[in-house]
Amino acid sequence: MKAEVSLYLDTRRALKNGTFPLKLHVYFTAKMERWYGTDYKLSQSSFEQSYLASKPRGENKDLKIELDAIMQKGAELAKELGDNFTFEKFERKMFRSKASTNNVIEHFASAVKILEKNEQIGTASSYDCSIKSITTYFSEGKKNPVTHISFSILTAETLNKYEQWMVAKDCSKTTVGIYMRNLRTIFNKAIAAGDIAPELYPFKTYKIPTGKNVKKALETPDLNALYTADVTADSFIEKARDFWFFSYQCNGMNFRDIAELKIKDIHDTYFSFLRHKTKNTTKEDPSPIVVPLTGYIKDFIKKYANKKGKPNDYLFPIFQTGMSAKERHKINQNFIRFVNQHMQKLVDQLGLSFRLGTMVARHSFTTQATRTMGLEFAQEALGHTTMNTTQNYWKGFESEAKKTMADKLMEFASVKQKADQVEIEVPA
Repeated sequence: MKAEVSLYLDTRRALKNGTFPLKLHVYFTAKMERWYGTDYKLSQSSFEQSYLASKPRGENKDLKIELDAIMQKGAELAKELGDNFTFEKFERKMFRSKASTNNVIEHFASAVKILEKNEQIGTASSYDCSIKSITTYFSEGKKNPVTHISFSILTAETLNKYEQWMVAKDCSKTTVGIYMRNLRTIFNKAIAAGDIAPELYPFKTYKIPTGKNVKKALETPDLNALYTADVTADSFIEKARDFWFFSYQCNGMNFRDIAELKIKDIHDTYFSFLRHKTKNTTKEDPSPIVVPLTGYIKDFIKKYANKKGKPNDYLFPIFQTGMSAKERHKINQNFIRFVNQHMQKLVDQLGLSFRLGTMVARHSFTTQATRTMGLEFAQEALGHTTMNTTQNYWKGFESEAKKTMADKLMEFASVKQKADQVEIEVPA
């Protein structure tokens, strides 16, 4: 089926001058219809004597021609899209000028809006930083910031110059790579939408630099030193350490996923969740990640979880019900900063010589899991995905094997306890 387009005068509420807004109504199915505003505000008589009249006269004749043009454009687009109709495609072709379809700035703005709507606030922020950097580069030396950047000027040669400019501004290769990958995605979306020609794609020639991201993982002695350190005098360090080791014990669980846990996710012998990072990008329906409830995890939940609440309430008092996506993103970043700062403070107090953040918990789990159970098991436990297959948490392993693996992660913590329990026999 194809969408149906019509013009109507919204007479529900008159404007101050007695006219009414003229709207474009697009109907696709009973549950899929939208109304779009136009630049026209008409009285009831003007609408009847122009658009609805079979033989309008004078100014009404010119007005009918203008309104018919809107209708004709909408109807032609609906016919062109046919069974592939979506409101997003219709809006892009109906309301965006030819100049805007070739404007990189507007494409980024559109992408940011969609990401924010999907509550991918971190990714939206990354895209926003990318286009701000690109705009700054093209605005350098100009009186006012540029408002239009054509895809056609972003050649491989231009991107190489932009990369050199970023490096001169002390941007790391990692940052350069992030910005360029975001730009590449914008190019791919614009080509897929038919907004620009495939020949404009510069990334067949221009190669995006890759930064060396060294992943720090702690060995057993360092893990033991952090876990057994006396932190009773500093409640902030104690809390930071508890959450850090909870992440480590729960398969290197991301802190955003910890904050997003709901009371309903906790079951008798395990808890489950969907990764916040990939739930909007996984092609297939993602399977929940399952973590067995070991003694350490049960004690942690008893210590830090909300004591009362409904199934849909958050398990830990990090987020509050009703918070917006932006508020949750900001609070999560602040909580990660809190844990990083106080874990580093503990590291310094112990005289250890490494930098420690929340991601080190994930990297440390990866190292321990790979050594103990093999790379395939570690990949599944981390919830990684590929284009060909979705890696599910602990899929294909027996429940007892999972429990054994989870308990092994905390074996270093029992070294001191066992030593304290040994009785030395003194000869008579």
